[in-house]
Amino acid sequence: MAHSPEPDDDALTLETARREIGSYAVPVDRTDRIPLSVAVGRVLATDATAAEAVPEAGIDHESTVFERGHQVRPVDVGLLKAAGVNELLVYQRPQVGIVPTGDELVQRDGQRDERVETAGFTLSQYADRWGGKVTYRDPVADDRPALRMAVQRDLTRDVLVVTGTTPGDTLREVVADLGTILTDELRLDPGHQTGLAVVEDRPVLLLPEKPVPAHVAAVQLLRPLLKSFAAAPLTAHPERRATLAEDVPVRRDAQSCVPVTVEDGTATPLAGTDLGTVTRADGWLTVPAGAEPPAAGETCRVENWDYLP
Repeated sequence: MAHSPEPDDDALTLETARREIGSYAVPVDRTDRIPLSVAVGRVLATDATAAEAVPEAGIDHESTVFERGHQVRPVDVGLLKAAGVNELLVYQRPQVGIVPTGDELVQRDGQRDERVETAGFTLSQYADRWGGKVTYRDPVADDRPALRMAVQRDLTRDVLVVTGTTPGDTLREVVADLGTILTDELRLDPGHQTGLAVVEDRPVLLLPEKPVPAHVAAVQLLRPLLKSFAAAPLTAHPERRATLAEDVPVRRDAQSCVPVTVEDGTATPLAGTDLGTVTRADGWLTVPAGAEPPAAGETCRVENWDYLP
């Protein structure tokens, strides 16, 4: 596994970054009344009360089936239907603006010296499944007025995510003019060039362009942020045990997230930071800062980051 460049001394730890940006994640107080058929994943804004008794489940007429704050699971909707509940009052999903940046990016049919935008598009799919209501924008060129307008346009959202940015670039200068950069780097490998900012009390995530570090930063920061906005539980990723095929060198001063393939109980680390690496990964090995580097033959825990709730 190739390391990214060392973070600066003032780079935030992941724990500190989550705490600082999370302080701006005030749970959404807007509500929707929705049919039961689209309720999975939503968080109840009030108790769900039975309109009919369900004796086999120990539920009486007008008793509480699920309390306020419960996140509806697929298994729950059958019980709610049996209890005569056809609609639920739920919290609205937090609104997420996703803005890709880069002079050479296009949405499709890239010509010479152009690239089809994928980082923001992929992230929008994850953010939707993590509970966000996503607005995915067209790529914005590295032009100060255009970037400023793009950031200001999405300050009506609960959180803004910008991809394709690095410390010291024009986008971060624009964000610094509009608000406050909390940090330009994290103690996260890969993903150390991830920045955090606040503009008009809106948290802004500044993600690198490469797919692997952008994915790592999104899983580690955006997912918990969206759960906080939605007042939803941050469930642990499912994991399985596997034996490492080779040593995994990691940086001691950062939390490392290593993509691996798993076959016949053996985990093999993947090199690279491109989209193919993210796609081939069967799971991720997380090594906390300061931990001993995992060695070949050791049993490790491989997390399934594609488990989306």
